[in-house]
Amino acid sequence: MDIVSGSDRPVPPLHRLADELVADIMSMSDAEVLAEVEAEGLNAEDEASRVRALISAATGQAAKGRLKAARAAIDLAAGSTWGQVHQLPLRDRAAVLARFANDDAKLKSRLTMAARNGEGITENEMDDILANLRELGAIDEDGNPI
Repeated sequence: MDIVSGSDRPVPPLHRLADELVADIMSMSDAEVLAEVEAEGLNAEDEASRVRALISAATGQAAKGRLKAARAAIDLAAGSTWGQVHQLPLRDRAAVLARFANDDAKLKSRLTMAARNGEGITENEMDDILANLRELGAIDEDGNPI
């Protein structure tokens, strides 16, 4: 059982010890675990709560790390697709969209529907549309028509 260390690299002695300890604990029955905890003079409920909190914190940190890595990958991919257009000031991005909306009835309808609901298009929606236009080759990296 390789819990701490991966099976594709040399295993340091400390990791082998950790793997063995974890394997021993995992093979114990509930009664044996409770007896060990009580032998140490600890309260089983308190220890269970403490371990749950540790696991929850570790899971949360791991999830945040995965989310941060995913966000970085998306930003990197978007940067290669969007070019500089996503860095333009909001009014300039809106002008690029307006220019295309005048020539594209479907886009104009989409923007008009957002306005009819009393809300303008959000900045994220604007960036998504600009990214699509960039991917389709309709605009260059600075938002100019191609």
